[in-house]
Order: sequence, then C-alpha cells, then structure tokens
Amino acid sequence: MLLKIVQVLNNNVAVVNGHDGRPAIVMGNGLAFGKKKGDVVEKKKVVSTFMLRDKHTVDDLTTLLEDVPADFVAVSYSLIEQSQKKYNFAVESYLYVTLTLHLYSAYQRLEEGRYRANYSLPDLSDKYPEAYKIADDFLTGFRERLRVDFPLSERNSIALHVINAHGDRVSQAAPIDSLDDQLVNIINDILRKNGIVRNNDNLDDYGRLLTHVKYFARRLRKDRQEQEVQISASSLASIGNDFPEAEQIVNKIAGRIDYELGVKIPKLERLYLVIHIARLLDRKKQKYLNRPMKRGGGEKKDNNYVLCD
Repeated sequence: MLLKIVQVLNNNVAVVNGHDGRPAIVMGNGLAFGKKKGDVVEKKKVVSTFMLRDKHTVDDLTTLLEDVPADFVAVSYSLIEQSQKKYNFAVESYLYVTLTLHLYSAYQRLEEGRYRANYSLPDLSDKYPEAYKIADDFLTGFRERLRVDFPLSERNSIALHVINAHGDRVSQAAPIDSLDDQLVNIINDILRKNGIVRNNDNLDDYGRLLTHVKYFARRLRKDRQEQEVQISASSLASIGNDFPEAEQIVNKIAGRIDYELGVKIPKLERLYLVIHIARLLDRKKQKYLNRPMKRGGGEKKDNNYVLCD
C-alpha cells in the first residue's frame, strides 16, 4: 500500500494515510524532504510509524518537534507504545509529549554538565510496580538506541510521569471551553506577583511549565474517575523542605484555582508544579548572581543546584 502524505511536519516527519486507512505518523531521515501533500513516501526511509490516537496528536507532535530532535521523539514514542503493550498499562496520550519533554530536558542538562538528581520524589514502586518496570525499559531503551545513559535517579521521575498519565480523580467544576486559559492566567498572575516573568533566560523552563498545565487541563476535561495517586505526607514534606519558596507559590496557586474554578489540585500535580516553579526560581537566582558586579567588573556564579522534574 502506498503511503500518501496528508501533511508534512518537517523534513523527517509526515502524516500519511496508514495501512488501514487511518492517518499515521511516519519518521525517517529525509523521508519528507521536498515532499508535499499527495506525494508518496518511500517505505525504505520509514524508521518509525505511529498511529494517530486523537485529533490533538499532530498539533502536539508539531509543537514537540520545535524543541526536540526527531530521533529522540521517535525513541520515546516507540518505548511508550511498547510499554503499554508489554505491561498492559494504558496511559493518556499527553504522556507522549510531557515525558518526552522531560527526558530531553534531562538529556540537555546531562550534556551541559548541569544535571542534578532530585531525590525528593516519592517512591511508589510498591503500589505501581509496572510503572517502574516501564521506567527501567526507558533507561535501557535510550542507552541501547541513542547511547544516552540516563542516571538511575531518572527511574523515579519516569515512573511518576507514567503513573500520573495512568489516571487521577479531580473536580470538573470549571467551564471546559476556557479552562486552559483560566489555569494559565492564574499561574502567570501569581508567578508575576512573585517576581517570575517569562524571558529569554527561562524561556524553555517556562514553556515546559505551561505545557504541563495544558495537559493537566485536558485531564480535567476527561472527568476521570480513577483514584488520585497517593503521595505520602513524608514525601510532600520532603519536597516542601527542599523547595519552600516554590511550595509557598504552589499553595497560592492551588488556593486560588480552588476558589475561582472549584478545581482541587491533586497531590502529584502539586509536586510537579513545585518542581517546575523551583526551576524557574533557580533561573531567576542565576540571572541575578551572574550579572556583572558594579565593583571589580567580575561575575559571581552560583551553581548550587539544577532541578530535574
């Protein structure tokens, strides 16, 4: 069957008519170079194929490919697909974006020598053993396919992303048409009042926070009925002790969202918000400390910590 292009995403990625008539995403080096809608993709150039699960997938992938190389995306997508089949562990489609962004961010920090493990994340391996097996497969998969050797500390972060995408239970009191904008506006406003604004220094980290919020809003729309992932009080206390300023900001965000939208922020979501905002606070701190000193013309730098969500 011929793979006719429906939409070119970049030189290496395109949407095509799949074998069963459904649209599919194909990836491969240069497979869409010079191509347009209606052209045929050479099958020998196709390295990875993913069926489109919902109408958001193309937009999500297009946004993701602006920041992440196609081969990295292909490995991450492939591992998510394989894990669901291997462990019969279904996840929501937003995991493809959120986990891939997380891993690429961690990879960048590794390459730049800025990676610091976050040991404050709760260990839920007793309750969710499949998620931790999936995390192990991810570490092995990236090491074997792209020679990216993530630290073992990433195991917990990956597992928590998988658990979060497996399901939680939240309120759906807010109007769904404007939920994304309402959440983003509240978060932007509170961050601004705490001296955090989007700029060239924190552009990537701020964007990842808003991406996370976007998919949180999508989860709210689904009105899922599974029980909320349980996080121990000691784990939450540990996060608060490590990042007290970020926790205070998240408490303000959670309180206002509850008051204005009637939405309760699940504990695992609060944990992720703390980590994202702590990174933004760290960027703000680094910008201040790296400014040239008025006397002596030197620069003071502080590489105390860099977070990994």
